[in-house]
Amino acid sequence: MTDKTVIIWWNSLCLIACLNITLLFISYRLYKKNQKSNSSESNKIRWKQFLLAGLYAIGCSFRAILPRGDLRRIVMVDSWISSVVIGRTVATIAELSFVAQWSFLLYEAGKNTGNKRILMLSKIPFPLIVIAEIFSWYACTTSNYIGTVVEESLWAVAAFITVYGLFLARPYYMKEQLKFLNRGIVAGILYVIYMLCVDIPAYVSNWMAAEKIGKIYKSVGDGFKEVCTEWSMTRAYADWQYEMIWMSLYFSVAVWMSIYLINAPRLDKNIK
Repeated sequence: MTDKTVIIWWNSLCLIACLNITLLFISYRLYKKNQKSNSSESNKIRWKQFLLAGLYAIGCSFRAILPRGDLRRIVMVDSWISSVVIGRTVATIAELSFVAQWSFLLYEAGKNTGNKRILMLSKIPFPLIVIAEIFSWYACTTSNYIGTVVEESLWAVAAFITVYGLFLARPYYMKEQLKFLNRGIVAGILYVIYMLCVDIPAYVSNWMAAEKIGKIYKSVGDGFKEVCTEWSMTRAYADWQYEMIWMSLYFSVAVWMSIYLINAPRLDKNIK
Protein backbone atom coordinates (compact mmCIF):
# COMPACT_ATOMS: atom_id res chain seq x y z
CA MET A 1 0.00 0.00 0.00
CA THR A 2 1.37 3.39 -1.05
CA ASP A 3 0.50 6.34 1.17
CA LYS A 4 0.49 9.80 -0.43
CA THR A 5 1.96 11.36 2.73
CA VAL A 6 4.95 9.03 2.53
CA ILE A 7 5.49 9.84 -1.16
CA ILE A 8 5.34 13.58 -0.49
CA TRP A 9 7.80 13.17 2.38
CA TRP A 10 10.13 11.07 0.24
CA ASN A 11 10.05 13.61 -2.58
CA SER A 12 10.85 16.34 -0.04
CA LEU A 13 13.88 14.36 1.15
CA CYS A 14 15.09 14.07 -2.45
CA LEU A 15 14.75 17.83 -2.95
CA ILE A 16 16.61 18.47 0.32
CA ALA A 17 19.38 16.11 -0.85
CA CYS A 18 19.79 18.16 -4.05
CA LEU A 19 19.78 21.38 -2.03
CA ASN A 20 22.46 20.01 0.30
CA ILE A 21 24.82 19.18 -2.57
CA THR A 22 24.24 22.67 -3.97
CA LEU A 23 25.03 24.24 -0.59
CA LEU A 24 28.17 22.13 -0.35
CA PHE A 25 29.35 23.46 -3.72
CA ILE A 26 28.57 27.06 -2.71
CA SER A 27 30.46 26.58 0.57
CA TYR A 28 33.46 25.28 -1.31
CA ARG A 29 33.48 28.34 -3.56
CA LEU A 30 33.27 30.58 -0.49
CA TYR A 31 36.13 28.69 1.16
CA LYS A 32 38.32 29.21 -1.91
CA LYS A 33 37.38 32.90 -1.97
CA ASN A 34 38.38 33.40 1.67
CA GLN A 35 41.50 31.24 1.46
CA LYS A 36 43.92 34.11 0.87
CA SER A 37 42.71 36.09 3.87
CA ASN A 38 42.90 33.13 6.26
CA SER A 39 46.00 31.91 8.07
CA SER A 40 47.59 28.70 6.84
CA GLU A 41 46.52 26.88 10.02
CA SER A 42 42.94 28.09 9.61
CA ASN A 43 42.93 26.99 5.96
CA LYS A 44 44.09 23.50 6.96
CA ILE A 45 41.25 23.16 9.46
CA ARG A 46 38.68 24.58 7.01
CA TRP A 47 39.85 22.16 4.31
CA LYS A 48 39.40 19.25 6.71
CA GLN A 49 35.97 20.61 7.61
CA PHE A 50 35.08 20.70 3.91
CA LEU A 51 36.20 17.11 3.30
CA LEU A 52 34.29 15.88 6.35
CA ALA A 53 31.19 17.92 5.52
CA GLY A 54 31.37 16.56 1.98
CA LEU A 55 31.35 12.97 3.20
CA TYR A 56 28.50 13.72 5.57
CA ALA A 57 26.38 15.65 3.06
CA ILE A 58 26.87 13.10 0.27
CA GLY A 59 26.21 10.20 2.64
CA CYS A 60 23.03 11.81 3.96
CA SER A 61 21.88 12.65 0.42
CA PHE A 62 22.31 9.00 -0.57
CA ARG A 63 20.30 7.88 2.46
CA ALA A 64 17.63 10.53 1.84
CA ILE A 65 17.08 9.40 -1.75
CA LEU A 66 17.08 5.73 -0.69
CA PRO A 67 15.54 5.67 2.82
CA ARG A 68 15.55 2.48 4.83
CA GLY A 69 14.69 1.31 8.34
CA ASP A 70 17.65 -0.79 9.43
CA LEU A 71 16.26 -2.90 12.25
CA ARG A 72 12.96 -3.64 10.52
CA ARG A 73 14.64 -4.23 7.12
CA ILE A 74 12.25 -1.86 5.32
CA VAL A 75 13.18 0.13 2.21
CA MET A 76 11.54 2.61 -0.10
CA VAL A 77 13.13 1.25 -3.29
CA ASP A 78 13.25 -2.49 -3.96
CA SER A 79 16.88 -2.79 -5.08
CA TRP A 80 20.20 -4.18 -3.84
CA ILE A 81 21.48 -0.62 -3.51
CA SER A 82 18.83 -0.09 -0.84
CA SER A 83 20.11 -3.02 1.21
CA VAL A 84 20.62 -2.34 4.88
CA VAL A 85 24.32 -3.26 4.77
CA ILE A 86 25.02 -0.56 2.17
CA GLY A 87 22.95 2.03 4.00
CA ARG A 88 24.58 1.25 7.34
CA THR A 89 28.07 1.40 5.82
CA VAL A 90 27.36 4.80 4.27
CA ALA A 91 25.84 5.99 7.56
CA THR A 92 28.91 4.89 9.52
CA ILE A 93 31.29 6.84 7.28
CA ALA A 94 29.01 9.90 7.29
CA GLU A 95 28.44 9.92 11.04
CA LEU A 96 32.12 9.52 11.89
CA SER A 97 32.83 12.42 9.56
CA PHE A 98 30.23 14.59 11.28
CA VAL A 99 31.53 13.96 14.79
CA ALA A 100 35.09 14.54 13.56
CA GLN A 101 33.93 18.04 12.65
CA TRP A 102 32.91 18.56 16.27
CA SER A 103 36.35 17.47 17.40
CA PHE A 104 38.11 19.82 14.98
CA LEU A 105 35.90 22.67 16.18
CA LEU A 106 36.94 22.08 19.79
CA TYR A 107 40.56 21.63 18.72
CA GLU A 108 40.51 24.98 16.93
CA ALA A 109 39.04 26.71 19.98
CA GLY A 110 41.41 25.00 22.40
CA LYS A 111 44.55 25.69 20.39
CA ASN A 112 43.80 29.37 19.79
CA THR A 113 42.81 30.06 23.40
CA GLY A 114 45.50 27.87 24.93
CA ASN A 115 42.89 26.12 27.05
CA LYS A 116 44.17 22.60 27.72
CA ARG A 117 40.82 21.38 28.99
CA ILE A 118 39.16 22.18 25.67
CA LEU A 119 42.00 20.42 23.84
CA MET A 120 41.47 17.38 26.03
CA LEU A 121 37.73 17.42 25.36
CA SER A 122 38.36 17.59 21.61
CA LYS A 123 39.83 14.08 21.75
CA ILE A 124 36.73 12.45 23.27
CA PRO A 125 33.75 12.71 20.85
CA PHE A 126 35.27 10.75 17.96
CA PRO A 127 36.23 7.56 19.88
CA LEU A 128 32.87 7.70 21.66
CA ILE A 129 31.08 7.58 18.32
CA VAL A 130 33.35 4.80 17.05
CA ILE A 131 31.96 2.77 19.97
CA ALA A 132 28.46 4.02 19.15
CA GLU A 133 28.81 2.77 15.57
CA ILE A 134 29.83 -0.68 16.84
CA PHE A 135 26.63 -0.81 18.90
CA SER A 136 24.69 0.44 15.89
CA TRP A 137 25.96 -2.47 13.81
CA TYR A 138 25.14 -4.83 16.66
CA ALA A 139 21.56 -3.52 16.76
CA CYS A 140 21.30 -3.57 12.97
CA THR A 141 22.39 -7.20 12.65
CA THR A 142 20.68 -8.69 15.71
CA SER A 143 17.54 -6.48 15.67
CA ASN A 144 18.12 -5.86 19.38
CA TYR A 145 17.12 -2.29 20.21
CA ILE A 146 19.42 -2.22 23.25
CA GLY A 147 22.27 -1.60 20.82
CA THR A 148 20.49 1.46 19.50
CA VAL A 149 19.79 2.66 23.04
CA VAL A 150 23.52 2.57 23.79
CA GLU A 151 24.38 4.15 20.43
CA GLU A 152 22.03 7.10 20.87
CA SER A 153 23.10 7.56 24.49
CA LEU A 154 26.73 7.86 23.37
CA TRP A 155 25.71 10.45 20.78
CA ALA A 156 24.03 12.45 23.54
CA VAL A 157 27.19 12.24 25.68
CA ALA A 158 29.38 13.31 22.73
CA ALA A 159 27.10 16.28 22.08
CA PHE A 160 27.15 17.27 25.77
CA ILE A 161 30.96 17.16 25.80
CA THR A 162 31.07 19.35 22.70
CA VAL A 163 28.65 21.84 24.25
CA TYR A 164 30.76 21.94 27.40
CA GLY A 165 33.87 22.63 25.32
CA LEU A 166 32.15 25.50 23.51
CA PHE A 167 30.98 26.86 26.86
CA LEU A 168 34.55 26.84 28.16
CA ALA A 169 35.63 28.79 25.07
CA ARG A 170 33.03 31.56 25.47
CA PRO A 171 35.00 33.79 27.91
CA TYR A 172 37.88 34.07 25.42
CA TYR A 173 35.91 35.47 22.48
CA MET A 174 34.06 38.58 21.35
CA LYS A 175 31.82 39.69 18.49
CA GLU A 176 30.94 37.18 15.75
CA GLN A 177 32.98 34.38 17.31
CA LEU A 178 31.06 34.68 20.58
CA LYS A 179 27.75 34.67 18.72
CA PHE A 180 28.85 31.56 16.83
CA LEU A 181 29.73 29.77 20.06
CA ASN A 182 26.39 30.76 21.58
CA ARG A 183 24.51 29.39 18.59
CA GLY A 184 26.48 26.16 18.80
CA ILE A 185 25.71 25.80 22.49
CA VAL A 186 21.98 26.34 21.94
CA ALA A 187 21.90 23.88 19.04
CA GLY A 188 23.80 21.31 21.09
CA ILE A 189 21.52 21.67 24.11
CA LEU A 190 18.42 21.28 21.93
CA TYR A 191 19.95 18.15 20.41
CA VAL A 192 20.72 16.63 23.81
CA ILE A 193 17.17 17.42 25.02
CA TYR A 194 15.71 15.75 21.93
CA MET A 195 17.86 12.67 22.42
CA LEU A 196 17.02 12.35 26.13
CA CYS A 197 13.31 13.14 25.86
CA VAL A 198 12.32 11.67 22.49
CA ASP A 199 14.86 9.48 20.72
CA ILE A 200 16.37 7.36 23.49
CA PRO A 201 13.01 6.75 25.27
CA ALA A 202 11.49 5.57 21.97
CA TYR A 203 14.22 2.95 21.52
CA VAL A 204 13.98 1.93 25.18
CA SER A 205 10.24 1.36 24.68
CA ASN A 206 10.92 -0.78 21.60
CA TRP A 207 13.50 -2.81 23.51
CA MET A 208 11.18 -3.31 26.51
CA ALA A 209 8.33 -4.38 24.23
CA ALA A 210 10.56 -6.96 22.56
CA GLU A 211 11.77 -8.23 25.94
CA LYS A 212 8.19 -8.50 27.18
CA ILE A 213 7.20 -10.90 24.42
CA GLY A 214 10.46 -12.84 24.79
CA LYS A 215 11.84 -11.98 21.38
CA ILE A 216 14.72 -14.18 20.27
CA TYR A 217 17.48 -12.15 18.66
CA LYS A 218 19.64 -13.23 15.75
CA SER A 219 23.36 -13.76 16.10
CA VAL A 220 25.60 -11.08 14.62
CA GLY A 221 26.73 -13.48 11.88
CA ASP A 222 23.24 -14.55 10.85
CA GLY A 223 22.02 -10.98 11.09
CA PHE A 224 24.83 -9.73 8.86
CA LYS A 225 23.85 -12.23 6.16
CA GLU A 226 20.28 -11.01 6.45
CA VAL A 227 21.09 -7.29 6.11
CA CYS A 228 23.04 -8.13 2.95
CA THR A 229 20.27 -10.05 1.23
CA GLU A 230 16.86 -9.38 2.77
CA TRP A 231 14.65 -6.29 2.73
CA SER A 232 10.98 -5.44 2.40
CA MET A 233 9.71 -2.57 0.28
CA THR A 234 6.92 -0.59 1.88
CA ARG A 235 5.43 2.85 1.42
CA ALA A 236 2.84 2.63 4.15
CA TYR A 237 2.58 5.50 6.61
CA ALA A 238 2.55 3.19 9.65
CA ASP A 239 5.92 1.75 8.64
CA TRP A 240 7.64 5.10 8.12
CA GLN A 241 5.91 7.22 10.75
CA TYR A 242 8.81 7.44 13.21
CA GLU A 243 11.51 7.56 10.52
CA MET A 244 9.76 10.57 8.99
CA ILE A 245 10.47 12.61 12.10
CA TRP A 246 14.16 11.95 12.68
CA MET A 247 15.14 11.61 9.01
CA SER A 248 13.57 14.97 8.16
CA LEU A 249 15.68 16.70 10.81
CA TYR A 250 18.79 14.59 10.28
CA PHE A 251 19.00 15.00 6.51
CA SER A 252 18.29 18.74 6.63
CA VAL A 253 19.24 20.66 9.77
CA ALA A 254 22.16 18.41 10.74
CA VAL A 255 23.62 18.59 7.22
CA TRP A 256 23.22 22.37 7.10
CA MET A 257 25.11 22.65 10.37
CA SER A 258 27.86 20.43 8.98
CA ILE A 259 28.20 22.55 5.83
CA TYR A 260 28.12 25.76 7.87
CA LEU A 261 31.23 24.68 9.78
CA ILE A 262 33.28 24.95 6.57
CA ASN A 263 33.05 28.74 6.65
CA ALA A 264 32.17 29.35 10.29
CA PRO A 265 33.81 32.33 12.03
CA ARG A 266 37.56 31.77 12.49
CA LEU A 267 38.46 31.02 16.07
CA ASP A 268 41.87 32.66 15.79
CA LYS A 269 40.26 36.10 15.67
CA ASN A 270 38.47 38.38 18.15
CA ILE A 271 40.15 36.80 21.15
CA LYS A 272 40.11 38.92 24.30
